[in-house]
Amino acid sequence: MVSGESVSWSLDWSEVAVLDTNATALGVEVSDLMAAAGKALAHKAAIMAPEGEVLILCGPGNNGGDGFVAALELLDMGGKVRIIASHSSQKGEASQRFRDKCTSVEVWSDETDFAEPALLVDCLLGVGLKGSPRGKIAKMIDWVKPNNPPLVLACDIPSGLGSKRFLAADSTITFHAEKQGMLYSDVGEVIVAPLPWPPETVNCGPGDALRYPPLDPSAHKGGRGRVLIVGGGPYHGAPILAGRAAARIGCDLIHVAMPRNAVDRAIWPDHLIPERLLDEDNLSERGRDEIFKLLEDKSFDAVLIGPGLGRMEETTDMAREIIQKLAELEIPTVIDADAIYSLDEGVWPKGLTGVATPHERELRMWIWDEEPKNILVEEDIFPESRVIIRTGSVDQLTGLEGRYCECSGGHPRMATGGTGDLLAGVVAGLLAQGMNPWPASRLACYVMRVAGTMTANEFGPGLLASDVPKHIARALAKLTSASSQ
Repeated sequence: MVSGESVSWSLDWSEVAVLDTNATALGVEVSDLMAAAGKALAHKAAIMAPEGEVLILCGPGNNGGDGFVAALELLDMGGKVRIIASHSSQKGEASQRFRDKCTSVEVWSDETDFAEPALLVDCLLGVGLKGSPRGKIAKMIDWVKPNNPPLVLACDIPSGLGSKRFLAADSTITFHAEKQGMLYSDVGEVIVAPLPWPPETVNCGPGDALRYPPLDPSAHKGGRGRVLIVGGGPYHGAPILAGRAAARIGCDLIHVAMPRNAVDRAIWPDHLIPERLLDEDNLSERGRDEIFKLLEDKSFDAVLIGPGLGRMEETTDMAREIIQKLAELEIPTVIDADAIYSLDEGVWPKGLTGVATPHERELRMWIWDEEPKNILVEEDIFPESRVIIRTGSVDQLTGLEGRYCECSGGHPRMATGGTGDLLAGVVAGLLAQGMNPWPASRLACYVMRVAGTMTANEFGPGLLASDVPKHIARALAKLTSASSQ
């Protein structure tokens, strides 16, 4: 049985830190979250073991802090509690503060006696673990297993879940929402406990920068992704703007394919690679065939189609065929602007991974009164693989399996021509760097809001879309720097 969900979708493990960071940015104290988590844990422990000793194993992080709170609560209830910590101190201030309130904490060693508790509460590791448990935590897990505790209650997730070295649980108190990969055989009964953060926590925020791929010191040219932008014809500025945005979000190689007259009219930044199609003014069969060849000859990590493309019938038909080809090649795709008019009414392109970025009028033209979430569904697809961003003063992001959030803020002067092209370019640049469509869309929307504010502070009412790209880089630097601290 699952109860008390605060989020309507099953969270990727990395999303937990995203929401915690967003909550902190909204003024929620870590200690308040820890207190709520620990109290929920203690309540369940008291039900599972009304008599006998409860053994609580606490790791060095916030998961351990939850355990110390649970111990204090159980002691207040008159329970018998034994606390064993993995280390001599905690990593976080809040966790250490709750530990200091516990009068008797043992530090585990090879000589520690297991005894025979009525219940073991596992607060060693949470969802922040990458890979298999190591060091003292690994030794403690190996110490527990042969002793076969009668009942195990896990905090958030069983320690080491997803690796060969983990503690299976009879029951799991998890927070925010269920986590991906929680099989009953590993986690037992799952209870979702609400935490005291405002509803806005699930919206795009500074925490989304935590999912930006870290830089590899040994990376070579092209290691941060290659994007193809297909657009232009009537308008050459839109794909150039999109390309500049993709570059400023950290993508290495950006190719821009446009009809030859548009290529010749454009002023090309050094960091964009022109792909001069044989078409004169509008995408046609010749341009389609050239793009197919580009896709075969070069390894593109993402494609953006639509900026400045135009809506001539032949162009729209060719865009539809290109999108179908991208689905076949399994290349993540951003469908923007005029390319949205190539989509079949009320249908997401079969097999396509990616993001569509319609404004309200384009969305209505495409799906009419249908709910965005209903057209994204397809069998056997990854939950983070499709997103519709309805752009506007408040961006509305819809994904699969209940994913929905909003992005607001920024500056009203960003309601100017070209900012939609910038957003599409940022999304494409993030996809090319390996991000899935859902986290890429969230981060892109938030970065654009921060960059818009920075740009408005510099240019005021005279802000132009072309002023924004350098601030995209600055916004990303600010957010990733803050998230790494």
